Amino acid sequence: MNDSPPSAFQKLLSELLGTAFLVYVGAGSAAATGVIAAESHAPFSMAQLGMISFAFMLVIVGTVYAIGHISGAHINPAVTVALAATGRFPWREVPGYVAAQVAGAVAGALAIFATLGADAARAAGGGVTAYAAEVGFARGTLIEAIGTFILVFVVFGVLDRRAAPGWAPMAIGAIVFAIIVIVGPVTRAAINPARYAGPFLVDAAWGGAVSWDQLPAYFIGEFAGGLIGALAYTALAASRGRTKLESTTTAVGTAS
Repeated sequence: MNDSPPSAFQKLLSELLGTAFLVYVGAGSAAATGVIAAESHAPFSMAQLGMISFAFMLVIVGTVYAIGHISGAHINPAVTVALAATGRFPWREVPGYVAAQVAGAVAGALAIFATLGADAARAAGGGVTAYAAEVGFARGTLIEAIGTFILVFVVFGVLDRRAAPGWAPMAIGAIVFAIIVIVGPVTRAAINPARYAGPFLVDAAWGGAVSWDQLPAYFIGEFAGGLIGALAYTALAASRGRTKLESTTTAVGTAS
């Protein structure tokens, strides 16, 4: 068996595919729910939100198990930047990872279009990632920051060598499920700049009514929330005497 470390190409392809899976299954489940609701004229319910959250959880668990040992399964630029900012991932690899993640998100959104049609592709952009006008820029930014803070805090926790081994994919998937249940009804719980950008760009390309003015709220909230979550866990772990986190090229980190 070849035990050589993954090449840069293998890492980037893993991040591209992993993010594509996340968007296709996660955002796609929300788009499919919208299509079914439109046909049946059924009101959106907590049961539907729970199924969407569960789809996100399952795709994250499967993807992290599949590619965590190759690229670290960040599949979220906010996670990648937070890891780099705390010295746990090389900055020189950040541009490539982020580019691969965004490309993967676009590919996943295009796959939604191929599977469910143009209306669903537009729903995955505007309906799956957009906050209502009454929410406002400041509140939308804060909500995405809170959700991403919790996600990244948990990611850093499972990277700690003192954490229970083998449970990282389940822990990350479970926290995404929980975050979507409360954040989803307000901002659609992007908590991931790539997950936001991919469907957004495909929606724009197909003539959807995208809200360009909302884009900074998601990006600012997610990157700031992720960084604060990383720093909070680092400070908490250091207060116990030491901080031992796995290298993210062999351990896992992810996203919504």
